[in-house]
Amino acid sequence: MPSLFACLTRVQQCLDLNNRDHALRKCEAAVGARLTLDLCQEIEAADSWEESIDDIVSGFEKQQRRKLMYSISFY
Repeated sequence: MPSLFACLTRVQQCLDLNNRDHALRKCEAAVGARLTLDLCQEIEAADSWEESIDDIVSGFEKQQRRKLMYSISFY
């Protein structure tokens, strides 16, 4: 059976892993949220988003220099 010290050390290691770089993750989430909002606004502003979605996505990818990951679903 592990000692109390070993258990506490392991708990501290887990806490350290969970607590590092939270500022970076929050920053990434904020950037992602803003980009998502921008893309949604572009789609909403289109006269017929169904016809122009490919152009909107490719223009957004070029403008942001990022590749979007998405899936097409039909209902």
